Amino acid sequence: MLKSLRPNLGRGGAGARSAFTLIELLVVIAIIAILIGLLLPAVQKVREAAARIQCANNLKQFCLALHNYADVRKSFPSAYEAPGFNPGWGWSAAILPFVEQNNLYGAAGVHKVLFGGGKNPALPTVHSQTKLPLYRCPSDTGPDLNPMRLNHAMSNYRAVAGPITFPLFFANQDMGGVMYQNSKIKFSGIIDGTSNTLAVGECMFDEKTGKRAALWAGMTGLRDGSVWISDVMWWVDEASARINGPAPQAFSSRHSGGAFFGFCDGSIRFFREGGDVNVVRWLAGRADGKIVNLDF
Repeated sequence: MLKSLRPNLGRGGAGARSAFTLIELLVVIAIIAILIGLLLPAVQKVREAAARIQCANNLKQFCLALHNYADVRKSFPSAYEAPGFNPGWGWSAAILPFVEQNNLYGAAGVHKVLFGGGKNPALPTVHSQTKLPLYRCPSDTGPDLNPMRLNHAMSNYRAVAGPITFPLFFANQDMGGVMYQNSKIKFSGIIDGTSNTLAVGECMFDEKTGKRAALWAGMTGLRDGSVWISDVMWWVDEASARINGPAPQAFSSRHSGGAFFGFCDGSIRFFREGGDVNVVRWLAGRADGKIVNLDF
């Protein structure tokens, strides 16, 4: 009798062990899922921290290039150079030789041919569609070519033209900043001081909110009744001074809580969204005499 029971006990024991093993496996899977859930936010934070560092470094390189350009040319570059409402090469094309892109500068003919070959609007070329990682914020999710700006290569950095609040654009208008159309601002012209004057800020690409980022090559000219100066620059009025605000041309980024700006002295600061818009506005001017508390 005992012998006849042994096989049954054996089979029962194997079934129990199988069930117990399955439970153990499910517990292990649950623990792994929990760990992954805990690790993912940490990994994302590390990635974003690295992206913020890289973005700030991009702006630092721009500011150094602007200084080197000014040392050679005796003034900061124009936001773009062109007569009237015509297309023109932008500030970020002008500094190509100072960011180790002298070959592209020469091949594109920045120094000798009209942007877009004299057509208005300026259509893309193989050179203006060249992807330049230095001009892209690592956190931005936009494509390499900007579909909202005639498919020239994307840039996430735009010149800060000044603190004006005008509904219309006038050719060769001094907007109060360091870079605007055909500007030639020298260091001596930055009366407020280079550490108190903005040069470049971030702009993200987001079709849902109408944010079009920028272009590194230049201003594409006149189309649909508008002059697309936002390809390379924008002024800072009360709407666009709201960091990550709803205005299409608002300085913005996909960094959590704000956006980076580069100053004329080469320093980089992170402006938090929801702050006093006047801080951004008055820092945009080179000689407005406004005293701004930089402790923000």
